[in-house]
Amino acid sequence: MDKPCSPEEIEKKRLVALQRRKEAQLRAQKTYKNNSLHDQFNYKENRNIKDNTVVRSSPMHEQSRHSESTNIIRQERPSNRFSPIEAKNFFNKKTLVTGNCYMTTDDRFAVELSTFVPEIIETFKTIPSRVYDVKTRIWNFHINDYEILMQKLMCHNPRISVTKIPENILQIFKKNLKLDKQIATPDLSKIDEQLTSNLMPFQQDGVCYGISRSGRCMIADDMGLGKTMQALGIAHYFKENWPLLIVVPSSVRYQWSEAIYEFLPSVPAHYIHHFLNAKDCIGDAKITIVSYELLVRAIETFKKHIFGFVILDESHVLKSNKTARFQAAQEICTHARHVVLLTGTPALSRPIELHSQISLISPRFMRYEDYGIRYCAGQRSTFGWDFTGSSNLQELQLLLKSTCMIRRLKANVLNQLPSKIRQVVVLDSDLIKAGTKQMKEMSKLLQKKITALERHNALLQYYNESGFARLKAVCKYVTNLFEDKKKCLLYAHHQVVLDAICKVADSMNIRYVRIDGKTSPEQRKVEVDTFQENDDCLAAVLSITAANAGVTLTAASLVVFAELFWNPGVLCQAEDRVHRIGQNDKVIIQYLVAKDTADDYIWPLIKNKMKVLNAAGFDHDLSIDNVDIQKETGQQDLTTYFLNTSSSSGGTQSQQDKEQEDSQNMKDIIKQENEFIKQENDPEASTSKSNFEELLEIDEECFDSCNWDNMI
Repeated sequence: MDKPCSPEEIEKKRLVALQRRKEAQLRAQKTYKNNSLHDQFNYKENRNIKDNTVVRSSPMHEQSRHSESTNIIRQERPSNRFSPIEAKNFFNKKTLVTGNCYMTTDDRFAVELSTFVPEIIETFKTIPSRVYDVKTRIWNFHINDYEILMQKLMCHNPRISVTKIPENILQIFKKNLKLDKQIATPDLSKIDEQLTSNLMPFQQDGVCYGISRSGRCMIADDMGLGKTMQALGIAHYFKENWPLLIVVPSSVRYQWSEAIYEFLPSVPAHYIHHFLNAKDCIGDAKITIVSYELLVRAIETFKKHIFGFVILDESHVLKSNKTARFQAAQEICTHARHVVLLTGTPALSRPIELHSQISLISPRFMRYEDYGIRYCAGQRSTFGWDFTGSSNLQELQLLLKSTCMIRRLKANVLNQLPSKIRQVVVLDSDLIKAGTKQMKEMSKLLQKKITALERHNALLQYYNESGFARLKAVCKYVTNLFEDKKKCLLYAHHQVVLDAICKVADSMNIRYVRIDGKTSPEQRKVEVDTFQENDDCLAAVLSITAANAGVTLTAASLVVFAELFWNPGVLCQAEDRVHRIGQNDKVIIQYLVAKDTADDYIWPLIKNKMKVLNAAGFDHDLSIDNVDIQKETGQQDLTTYFLNTSSSSGGTQSQQDKEQEDSQNMKDIIKQENEFIKQENDPEASTSKSNFEELLEIDEECFDSCNWDNMI
C-alpha cells in the first residue's frame, strides 16, 4: 500500500500542475496568433464522421476549449466554408429555379419564373414567337412552340423546375384552335321563325355557339338576358333527336311551358307534358318538364326512357357530385346526345363547384383531382384533398370559354338596359335591439376558435336573433317607403320579418303580393301576374331563397333587401327580378344593414367571395365597394364600418362626445378587421376559417335540418 502524500508533497504537485497549465495556455495563444485575420472572424466546420453532423465553433470558443480541457494542441484544418466574397460564386452558384406555365389567351401561354436568370432569358429569346410583357415582366409564347421550349428548359443549366400545362388541357386548346377556323355559321332557318325573329344579336350568338358545340354547352349569361330563349333555339335546331327533357326548379316549371307556347308555336301543345308526381308516367311525350326533386324520386321511371336532348335549368344546384340531384341528372345525361346547362351564377362560391356541372356536358373533361389541383389550389391533408381554394383562374376562364361555356354580362351586351344604382341604408341604431347580452355573447363566440358544430349553432342562432333585433327599424323604413306610393320588391329571409312587412302594408291599406316557400307554383304565377298587371299593387314581399329566380317583376324598379344573405349569387339573382329585358327605368337596389348584428360577418364574407369569383371570370355584376350611402334619422356614422369610406356624422351630439364615439367605433372596426386578416394569414386558423365559410354556403346537404323559409 502506497504511503499517503504529505501536505508539502501535495502542494508541490499542485504548483507543478499549475505551471504546466500555464505553459499549455501560452502555446495555444501562440498558435492562435499565427492564424490570419480572416480566420479570426470565420466559423470553422468540424465534421463528425460518426454521427454525420456538422459542429460550428468560433476561434475564441476553440481557444477556450483547448486551454481548459487539455494541453494537447491539434493541428487546425483549413476552412472549406462557402465564401460569398469570391467573384466566381456569383456566376457558378448552382441553384434551382422554379417556373409556372399557364395559358394567357386561346393560342398563347406564359412562363413565370421565380427569379431572374440571364441564361434562361437567353433561351427564351431563341423562340421565334416570344413576346415580353413590360408591365407584368412575363414572357409568353405561341402554343405551337410549347414542346420546343420545354425541351430546352429541361436541359438547361442552371436547373429549372417547371410546372407544365397538363397534356389534356394543352390538347384541348390546340384542338379548339383548329376547329375555330373550320366552324361555319350555322343555318338558323331550321328553328321556328317566331323565336329567331325575337332573338337579339348576342342571343343569336349564344344559339350559334351552342350549335357549334353540338348542343353540349353551358349558357352562363347574366340573369335576365334570355337564357331560356337561347336554350329553346338550340333544342329546336336538334329537334330530330327529341324527346326533350327539361329539368328545372319546381317554382319555374310553368314558365318553361309558357315560353314554348310563345316562341315555338310550331310545337303542338299536346307534345308538352308536366311530370307532376312520382307515380306519373311519361308516355310518348316529346317534351317533358320535371323538377329536380321529382327527378330524384322517380329516377327509375326516367331511366326507362332515353332523352336525346336534356336542358338543366339553374344548373348551379348540381354543384356537388355527392348529392342525389347530381346523381339523378348524371343518369339521364349519360345517354343524351345533347346537354345544355343554364345558370346565371355558374360558381356560387368556389371554382370547384364548376367541375360537376362541366362533367355532365363533357364526361371526359378532367379528372376531379386534376381539376382541383390545377384550378383550386389543391392541398393534400390527413383528411384528403382540400379544393376550397383557387388558382390559375385566367387559364380556367379561357378553358371553359373555348370548350363549353359562354357568358355575357349586361354591361357588355345591353347598353340600352338601365344600369343598377346600389345603395346601402344603415338602419337607425336607436331602433336596433343589438345590445342584448345574448347577441353580444354570440358575437364573441364566433370570434373564438371553436368546433364546427359550436360555430354552426352559434351562427344560426345569431342570424335568427338578428332578424328579431332589426324588426322595429325595418318596419319604420318600410312605412316611409309605402308613403311614397312607389312599386317595389321587398326581400327578407326570416318569416318573422316577412310577416312584419305584411302587417305594415295591411295597416296602411297597401295592396301587395307575397311569395315564400309556402307558395305553390300555380299561385306563384298568379301573384306575379297580379303585381305586373295592376298599378295599384305596390309591393311584392318576397323570400330571398324562394323567389330569387324564375320570376319577372319588371313593373317595379326598386328592390329593397330588408336582410342580407351570405351568398352573392343569390343576392344578384334576386336583384335581377327587375333588372332584365323589359325594364325601361333605372333600377335602384337598397341593402338595409345594421351594426352589431349578423351583418358584421355576412357583409365582409360577400365581398371576399365576389373577389374570388370575379377573378375567375364569373362576374356577378355585384359591386358593393362603390355604392351610395343613406342613413336613417338619428343614425351615427357607420359608413367606414361597412364600406371603408368617410362621411360626416349626423345627430346633435357635442363635438367631444362625437369624437369619443367615433374613436370607439374605429377601434371596434380595426379589431374586427384584424381578426379577419389574422384568419387569412394564420395557417393554424385556416381550419376554423374554412369551417366558418362552409357554414355560410347554401348547400342543402349541409342544412337539411333547417327549414329556411319557415325560420322564426
